[in-house]
Amino acid sequence: MSQQRRASTAERWAVSGIFVVIFGSVVAAVFLVFGGAFDMDPDVLANKFAQIPGKLREHPIDVIQILLILFAMAASIWYPRRAAKLERVFLDATGVRYQSPLPDFLRPLRPSWSLQWSQLRELRIAVPKATYHPNLVFLEFDAGEVRKKLQALYWVPEDSKARVPEELLSWRDRFFVGSGSARERERILRAAEQSPIILYAKQVGVKVTTGAMRQPGFTLESNRHTLAAAIIVIVLVLYTLFDMMLPDESYAVDPPLVLFALGGAIAALAAMLWLAFSGAPRPVGLGLALLLGAATAFALYPGALRINEATDSEGLHSYEYRLKSYSVFEPVDPKLPPLDFSNFNDYWGQFKLGTTHQFELRKGGLGFYQVDMAPVRDRMRAYFSGKR
Repeated sequence: MSQQRRASTAERWAVSGIFVVIFGSVVAAVFLVFGGAFDMDPDVLANKFAQIPGKLREHPIDVIQILLILFAMAASIWYPRRAAKLERVFLDATGVRYQSPLPDFLRPLRPSWSLQWSQLRELRIAVPKATYHPNLVFLEFDAGEVRKKLQALYWVPEDSKARVPEELLSWRDRFFVGSGSARERERILRAAEQSPIILYAKQVGVKVTTGAMRQPGFTLESNRHTLAAAIIVIVLVLYTLFDMMLPDESYAVDPPLVLFALGGAIAALAAMLWLAFSGAPRPVGLGLALLLGAATAFALYPGALRINEATDSEGLHSYEYRLKSYSVFEPVDPKLPPLDFSNFNDYWGQFKLGTTHQFELRKGGLGFYQVDMAPVRDRMRAYFSGKR
């Protein structure tokens, strides 16, 4: 049995277009942060490439976003094609065998497996409780302590011309959740019951049942400690994404990335100790602890700015700076840190070296300076709007 390809050429182009739009939006956002206009002058390009390491250190979140989207684009193109070519289910009088489409180094993520018909207690058509989306209907092979799952629909005999019903291949059914009506439930269940895998299992005498999807093994919500840890991870991730989108105050000095990593490591260690006594399986506790540590490290990047701002008793103050070179500003007061706006060369290039500018800074309770970028961005926005 192989999986029938479920996307037409037009739909594959549409999905690729969506990824291109997302990637282009992120690139545009990062370009606005990095500043400058595209220039093919060799000297200008060499200067920009020389500045890349510093920019990557200054904006690590932007780099991670680009890498994640590039990975998602590549995976969305690579996996369906590989699955259609290599993913197989073999049925014979002895049992069922699943062949994973993943290469050997990724095989632990979706391993191959096999079960004998005599091992099975039942073969269950499992549907989610809340909806009846075709992509969420699974076959559960219950062999006692061992349970395996396969998607119920879209499998067709490789040596025949049989096809999946067209209504199950519709754009709506594959991309949107079903209504959950009784009519839709019956339609999907009928299609699942006519699956070649189900028909073959019935022929060899396997008990076939239908019901709500079971959660095999340990689930996060079954333990209040793992559930709490998962909620903390989600909250930290959402906070980081939300706070990074607020274009207000930024670091006037190099952010202490080593301290952020150390904070994440401490959080991961504390979570390991916490979850070790929670009754959760060790791999689950270890994975959650690592996720919590990583989420903490990333949340500390914007979080340190918020804490520094909240513990500031004096507020923002305006200070004089002198344009020293390119987009580097030297403070008139030697106690203040220099400011590097090399990401916005096109804007600062209009000013002559030695000119003075006002910037608003604060020194909070954490002891480092941060600069209010809102007035700077307002001036830049007005400048670039005037150039159009």
